[in-house]
Amino acid sequence: MLIRSEDLLSGKYGKSGHFVRFYDDGDIVMDEVAAFLIQAAGTGGKGIVIATPDHVDVLRRRLGTAAVRVAWMDADAMLARFMVDGWPDAARFEATVGNAVAAACAGGATVHAFGEMVALLCARGAHDAALRLEALWNDLAQRQSFSLFCAYPWNAFPTPDLAHAFRRVCAEHDHACADTALDLAAAGDVDIDRVRLEQEVRALRSEVARYRDSDKALRRSERELADFVENAVEGLHRVGADGTILWANRAELQMLGYGWEEYVGHNIAEFHVDRPVIDDIVARLSRGDTLYDHPARLRCKDGSIRHVLIHSNGSFEEGQLRYTRCFTRDATERRERDLALRQRDRMLLGAPVAATLLMGPDFIFRLANRCYRDLVGRDGIEGQPLLQAFPEWRGGEIHHLLAQVHATGRAARAEELRVVWRDAAGGEHERFLKFSVEPLAVEEGEERGMIVVAVDVTEQVRTRQEIERAHAERAELLAELTAANRTKDEFLAMLGHELRNPLSPIVSALELIRLRGETGAERERGIIERQVQHLVRLVDDLLDVSRVTRGKVELKCERIELAQPLGKAVEMARPLLAQHRHHLDVEIEPGLVWEGDPMRLAQVVSNLLTNAARYTPPGGRVRLRARGEDDASVRLSVTDTGIGMTPELRAHVFDLFFQGQRNIDRAEGGLGIGLALVKNIVELHGGRVEAHSDGPGAGSEFVVLLPRRAPAACLAPDVAPARPASAAERRRVLLVDDNVDGADTLARLLAAHGHEVRVFHEPVAALAAVPAFLPDMAVLDIGLPVLDGYEMARRLRVLLDGHPCRLVALTGYGLDADRERSAEAGFDRHLVKPVNPDLVVRLVADVG
Repeated sequence: MLIRSEDLLSGKYGKSGHFVRFYDDGDIVMDEVAAFLIQAAGTGGKGIVIATPDHVDVLRRRLGTAAVRVAWMDADAMLARFMVDGWPDAARFEATVGNAVAAACAGGATVHAFGEMVALLCARGAHDAALRLEALWNDLAQRQSFSLFCAYPWNAFPTPDLAHAFRRVCAEHDHACADTALDLAAAGDVDIDRVRLEQEVRALRSEVARYRDSDKALRRSERELADFVENAVEGLHRVGADGTILWANRAELQMLGYGWEEYVGHNIAEFHVDRPVIDDIVARLSRGDTLYDHPARLRCKDGSIRHVLIHSNGSFEEGQLRYTRCFTRDATERRERDLALRQRDRMLLGAPVAATLLMGPDFIFRLANRCYRDLVGRDGIEGQPLLQAFPEWRGGEIHHLLAQVHATGRAARAEELRVVWRDAAGGEHERFLKFSVEPLAVEEGEERGMIVVAVDVTEQVRTRQEIERAHAERAELLAELTAANRTKDEFLAMLGHELRNPLSPIVSALELIRLRGETGAERERGIIERQVQHLVRLVDDLLDVSRVTRGKVELKCERIELAQPLGKAVEMARPLLAQHRHHLDVEIEPGLVWEGDPMRLAQVVSNLLTNAARYTPPGGRVRLRARGEDDASVRLSVTDTGIGMTPELRAHVFDLFFQGQRNIDRAEGGLGIGLALVKNIVELHGGRVEAHSDGPGAGSEFVVLLPRRAPAACLAPDVAPARPASAAERRRVLLVDDNVDGADTLARLLAAHGHEVRVFHEPVAALAAVPAFLPDMAVLDIGLPVLDGYEMARRLRVLLDGHPCRLVALTGYGLDADRERSAEAGFDRHLVKPVNPDLVVRLVADVG
């Protein structure tokens, strides 16, 4: 019977019964269920709710304090407890739902239950299981007195084919509650067919909506299909049985360059370059054949030819061809590639070097030219994998190199790859190959390949090995010569030290004589001073070789007329010029003044004159010129009529140890240091040197351009004479030197200038006196007995305990390494014997 919801809630139909409510609006239903539960709670009864979590929350809020009289259960959880293989189990239903209802009904209380488990089963399409559950509720109602409110959404029965299930649901209930919009008679008793009719109407509406959706989907699919074929990137066209083009897509028209009217409606044969080809295509399609990758040539609108591949089959009706479907793929690039591959193979086979084409991960010989087969001594290797043809290469360098290229796709090369293979007779051959592997550019999915080019460099390798052995022997000899040169340098350093030791007291003694004002031996003292300076310069030159090679030459500058050092240079070179019977012309601008190191300039010009004498045939002419270039520089030139120079020789003529090409007479050459020294000294002066020649046999000219003023690298040649120290400037000086004469004369010199000097000849006694003496400056010889000067400097710093004291090393060792070592030991200055006495006096006076 169809009833109103308010009649159900009013209790008109008793305390028990099985009611069903079909709804669209869930809020209205929740209001009705809440009122249904409150009705029981208001009379002291109880409620049971088996619903979804969302509906449980809604009902709890709407019941308020009455919610405590309701047993709340989750519908899904309850289903899981009694459903077996998708079907309600009667025993489990009784043990779960039945026991819960029985507990609520105990004592005869009014019980109102609301359940959504059947609605959940219908939503899952399990309508038969839902009907079985409704039957189990009815069985339970026979044993217990309670009122059950079931709710189904209308969308649980969306289609007409579910009308039978809907009617069975209605049949399982005592009453069906109508929607509030349903117009019922006042009595309220209306046949249930009204509800069934409403379900059928809703189902039909749903079916109509689905039909409309399907129609829209069909139309959309048709549009998408039309868009697909029209805008496909492959050319498509349809041709009638008589050869007329009925339709073509955009890609086809763009590929050939035609407009729609210029292509569609015309006979397909008009566009084929080869009439026999299109006639054959039409004949085969008329017979029902299907064509795959059929090659053809089509004529474009601009007159060019497109190579294409055609896929096509026909549409037949009652055995008659109606039209053909054709896919046209542009194969122009593919054809060009095929042509390029064939040309590549022809070039590889005809290459004048050994070349082969390997394919795949097994490196199968696809092609091998005659040079390659001759190189490996094998014929018939085409088609064989690499390791089948040459099993001895497994794991070798060639195998690894090929595997690397195949894995990475990057080219690889080996300059001197050692390869051993066996010939047909079993004999082993060792060869060295320049091996190049270039991977082939392939499309995705194509088999990888590589081109191998091999050049036999066995003879070159063996020649190089011989050269390397010769170089090794030369290196060994050079090492021996280097050791000998090092021994020579050590000897020269020791010799310089031993020569400087006696010079030091001589210089100091001469200074003492000058300070005393003795004039009786003035001429003799001048001679001694000049000779001592000459001897000092000789010692410096003796040690100059290593400094020159490292660019460590020091300049001692003066302001002089250029005629002076140039005259000395002429005198130094004159013997060699006379030996070769050369005529020397000298032109020097009168009064030409220059500031620099005269000794080094004489060395520069002497080397240039010597070089000209050596490389000019006997009886030649050599000319030396000097003039002012401008207000800031002077120009020197040495010109000869000698053998001249090539441009290549000019580029390297100033390199250290360079001695020209092999065609130069090496017997006339030196060690290749002279011109390098020229360049070094000129550049130290801030100038430059140039070499000019018109070629072999045309003579040479060397030009030196120098600034008129001394460069910053210059050292003052002399120190201004020191004046005696005043009492306020008197310093305490500790002097330690095992050379008694040298130490005593230097001490007397410093004492003559008013300083307090303590002299010691061995270091232990000197260190013992330090705490009491507390020197302002300590002058220490490096080569002391027991303790060397380096160790003494370190101990002296400790004993001074922060007292300011300048440490000066006084030694016969003057190499850069000696200066660096003294600085590391804590020395403030490094003086080389024989030292200028005025310099020592100035150093003492400058102590702060």
